[in-house]
Amino acid sequence: MLKNFPEEVINLWNNGEIRGMVLLSLLLQTILIVFGSRRKTIARSWIRILVWSAYLSADMVATVALGNLARSQGYSSGDGSKKANNSIQAFWAPFLLLHLGGPDTITAYSIEDNELWLRHALGLVVQVGVAFYVFSRSLGSGILTFIAIPVFIVGIIKVRREDLGAQFFKL
Repeated sequence: MLKNFPEEVINLWNNGEIRGMVLLSLLLQTILIVFGSRRKTIARSWIRILVWSAYLSADMVATVALGNLARSQGYSSGDGSKKANNSIQAFWAPFLLLHLGGPDTITAYSIEDNELWLRHALGLVVQVGVAFYVFSRSLGSGILTFIAIPVFIVGIIKVRREDLGAQFFKL
């Protein structure tokens, strides 16, 4: 299927795939932060559709971006850019984990989302595991590593609080 695209487009996608996914995740989180609390008070249908679409796709985009980060851990370009790329990936992994916790301005879109807490618990374990894998493989001595450590801790706390909610603590 990719053979139909020009070589320049394929190279652009391969070089910017992870950056694009992180930016898309950030855009979706921004939409949820800005419009999430307003979805119940504003009756405009385009806002409801925008928030609903961002809500449904935000976790998927962050999970796919984490998967792409994990997949890229084994690649080496041999020109020294891997060292610089690893320090930013050490920051992106906990940053995406923080995105998986969702913004505080929106709660579950429907009651059924709250009832699926066991599925979210399994997803939590996998997502934190992948983020830890990327983080541990990308550790370096740069300033981003020291910034990424508290972001990683806050990301774990936020994902646990948002995905599992009160159901987890009733066990």
